[in-house]
Amino acid sequence: MTPRKLQKLFLLNSLIVLINIVIFSKAFLGFSLIAGSTLAMSIAWFSVLASTFSFFKFNIMLLKKPETHKLIAQKVNCLDDCVSVFEEAIQNGDVFDRDILKNLDQIKRFKRKQRTIKDILLQKFAINELTYQKFNSVLGEVENVIYLNMRSILNKIAAFDVDEYEALQKRGFPQNEVSEEKMQIYNEYISFVKNATKVNEEILLKLDKMLLEISNYNSLDGGDVAKLPAMLEMDELIKNAKLYK
Repeated sequence: MTPRKLQKLFLLNSLIVLINIVIFSKAFLGFSLIAGSTLAMSIAWFSVLASTFSFFKFNIMLLKKPETHKLIAQKVNCLDDCVSVFEEAIQNGDVFDRDILKNLDQIKRFKRKQRTIKDILLQKFAINELTYQKFNSVLGEVENVIYLNMRSILNKIAAFDVDEYEALQKRGFPQNEVSEEKMQIYNEYISFVKNATKVNEEILLKLDKMLLEISNYNSLDGGDVAKLPAMLEMDELIKNAKLYK
């Protein structure tokens, strides 16, 4: 049994015990199964039944839960899927939790910026105009880059053996060639996730610049769009982004 699962079992059962101490201890509520008002005894009996049910249900659920990580990114087909899987992947105290929260925030911010840019474009250009279509095409490319980065991050998180990593961190890596190579592999996983997250942050910054430039122009033609500094920077960033499928 992994340390993570033991920790969850300990916290669950400690909470059940604590609740019953508060309900039955004379130092707190002091309810009794055989004495007191009808309401008090009803609460006491309900607590016993609920505690028994919770003990068996959640302990069995945790014990039966598979130890190994599934390849969570296999069911990811769009950014909305990424949100659902990131939320499933969060574990209290996990090595990737901070990055996952950043990625969730990045998806939310991207969608908000995307909507704002499209709204402003529709105020300035007709949907069939070349200018609108060029901006919209870039937004589609940006979404695809962010999606592929998010999917790659999820693949790395799914493949990363968190339980072994944390167990080795606790007892320390033995000074031998195998352990050093393991640590190097773990660090590569962690670096990949952080770098991909950084790329997404850079793309969001370019979107802010694009939004500013769009709002500054009342009229643009297709040729002018390609020459905008923010568009040039975005094109370069998209070309240089490392996309791992």
